[in-house]
Amino acid sequence: MIEWAIYLIRDGAGFIGVTFDFIIASWPSDFVRIFWALVFLEIPRYLFSDFYVLWLHAKGIFVEPTGVSPLTRRPLISIVLPALNEEEIIGNTVASMYEQDYDNIEIIIVDDGSTDDTPLICQKLQAEGKIRYFRFDTRQGKSAALNFGARLSRGEYIIFGDTDSTFDRGSITNIMRYFSDPNIGAVSGNLGVRNMYANLLTRFQAIEYLVSFTVGRRFKAATGILSIAPGAFGAFRRDVVERVGGHEPGPGNDSDLTIRIRKIGYQIAFAPDATCLTDSPTRFRQWRKQRLRWDRNIIRNRVRKHKDVFDWRNMSFSILNLISFVDVLFFSIFLSIIWLIYVVDMALHYSEVAGMVFLANYLLHTLNKFAQVSIAMTILEPQRRDEYLALYWVIPLFSFYRIAIRLVRITATVQEMLFRMSYRDTFAPMHVQPQMEVY
Repeated sequence: MIEWAIYLIRDGAGFIGVTFDFIIASWPSDFVRIFWALVFLEIPRYLFSDFYVLWLHAKGIFVEPTGVSPLTRRPLISIVLPALNEEEIIGNTVASMYEQDYDNIEIIIVDDGSTDDTPLICQKLQAEGKIRYFRFDTRQGKSAALNFGARLSRGEYIIFGDTDSTFDRGSITNIMRYFSDPNIGAVSGNLGVRNMYANLLTRFQAIEYLVSFTVGRRFKAATGILSIAPGAFGAFRRDVVERVGGHEPGPGNDSDLTIRIRKIGYQIAFAPDATCLTDSPTRFRQWRKQRLRWDRNIIRNRVRKHKDVFDWRNMSFSILNLISFVDVLFFSIFLSIIWLIYVVDMALHYSEVAGMVFLANYLLHTLNKFAQVSIAMTILEPQRRDEYLALYWVIPLFSFYRIAIRLVRITATVQEMLFRMSYRDTFAPMHVQPQMEVY
């Protein structure tokens, strides 16, 4: 057994060495031809954004919109939380709200027809004066719960959240500072994975969230193209939510709401120091279902429903809105399709050295991910760095997770473009689905 292990390690190391020689030998004449997808599409966008944000960090420039200032007043904030069978976590979620240094809040929980002990727990919390509790006898969907809570709220500002999420102390104060800029209609909180060490899948998601929020959302906010405040932690001006009509039924309600807010002229800000921890899926089937829903909604909202963003003749046309759409579509959908084309290209034209080509891609992507995570760790708040250090050993395996993401995105694109599968998503109850306008 030991001899076999030694043989495999020695043989694998030898193949990696040959692959490095192959990469060096291909430079520069064949390098671009062989690694065109990486050279022209992936590295420029990701490394440019990463190093741009790193440069801002090194210069001491806090990536936030002009006009943001410390809070001078503390208006009432309504925190609206939809709940569905959350008996195990809802108590901790409410407790985290009362650990905030912002005390002028009201917590509204709208129970979307729970069948566990969620009603009993919420009734007790209401009796203690900690929440306002409302309940649907039958499930109406998340959008209905959010809209119902918003209508009954009294706050000048509304925070929409999830009951499986907890806010770090100071998060509400930090996210509210951005509303000192009158051009800001909504603010995205900074999400992290609370159960990151549950298994390998949650570790992958923790790395993904770390890079996409710590670096990606800072870059998008700094360039004015951020177009979403996550459903787990997003703050909104009440009058703006009412002006655009609140959440519409169906999946993708968070991105749809913020797109409509951008279309009436407001910007979406990102508060990196307003941290919210959320539980990520621990099983592949759960993760796949979630990602299929997310990616189908990209097509539904950005290709069909809000296609007027691409029409320069539209009265509300904005070049930044156009760029934000192109950015999301390119890096969420188009790159995955290009990846599939690239795999076929290499298999057809470099079949004799396909093993080395794909191993070389793996090594280059892994080095790129090490660079991305290191940049994100440099920018991350010092008190949070230690909890992420143990994720470094997962990075060599991250390329396999990327393949899964791309396959899911391709599947979701086909499902939505050909069959409009988002309209059959059980995220919206069956009796609610007929209310969803078809685009």
